[in-house]
Amino acid sequence: MKSIDMEKYLKIKTLGQLKASGYESKSIKEELRANLIVKLAKKEKIFDSIKAFDETVIPDIERAILSRHNILLLGLRGQAKTRIARLMTNLLDEYIPFVKGTS
Repeated sequence: MKSIDMEKYLKIKTLGQLKASGYESKSIKEELRANLIVKLAKKEKIFDSIKAFDETVIPDIERAILSRHNILLLGLRGQAKTRIARLMTNLLDEYIPFVKGTS
């Protein structure tokens, strides 16, 4: 994940300043994909607390994220669907700048 210069973004007060700073908004699929690529390049485990799915489910989820596909988790109780969804949030950027008074 790319580190963000917090001081730079804290000084931004208008949308014009935000655009001038070079910040580019990304879709969630693009953000997940870009951050997954970085983690895979560093050989980091994304779903490290998920056991027994290393050869089946996890590679499928990674391929779906890389392909920008929608993901639907189906299964019986206790098959780590919620845990997978919660761990996927680790692939989102830590900080998103916003301009006060806009929504």
